[in-house]
Amino acid sequence: MGRDMVSIKGTRNGLVIVLDPNREFEEIKNTLLRKMESARGFFKGARFSFFQGHQEIPAHQKNELENICRQFGLVPDTGGQAELKKDLPPAPRSQAAAARRSGIGEPALMVRRSLRSGQHVSYPGHVVVLGDIHPGAEVVSGGSILVMGNCRGTVHAGAAGDLSAKVIALRLAPTVLSIAGRRQAFEQQGPAPLECLVARLKGQEIIFEKYQAGR
Repeated sequence: MGRDMVSIKGTRNGLVIVLDPNREFEEIKNTLLRKMESARGFFKGARFSFFQGHQEIPAHQKNELENICRQFGLVPDTGGQAELKKDLPPAPRSQAAAARRSGIGEPALMVRRSLRSGQHVSYPGHVVVLGDIHPGAEVVSGGSILVMGNCRGTVHAGAAGDLSAKVIALRLAPTVLSIAGRRQAFEQQGPAPLECLVARLKGQEIIFEKYQAGR
């Protein structure tokens, strides 16, 4: 699978919106608009900068893209693009390079605790929870969500419109689950079976399957 036309990466200084320099501007602009609409409110207030490899973005195109982001509450970073670039993953080498090229290994936010009622985690990329997500807790991820325990709270994967995002948990019994804007609510009916399940999109529907490594 080729690289994303528009991908949104979180750094300690804000967001870097990475653009594929090999795609037409109109395609990029329309894709960015769709991602912002899918994640409406998710990135509000975040500072952002654009990155298109070694190619300079023409000023009039950059202005159009910035205006789209402003409509959804994002704030352009006027002087920190160089700093933002430093936070992108470094160019991989040797075995690590081969792994990245083959799609193995991606950055993720690791939450090293259980999340209790009232606690909230948002991240533009993947999220891994080393514990439980209790009812009343919420995780919003731009990518996939992996829960190494009970998932009984509210989880939103693919918040920026990533249709390939998944939710995986050792016990998957959420209160609310959504993937790329497709939402499903559940009524708790006793403890969930101890079985690792994955929720993903199939067409317009969310389906649940037994987790199989490598799929």
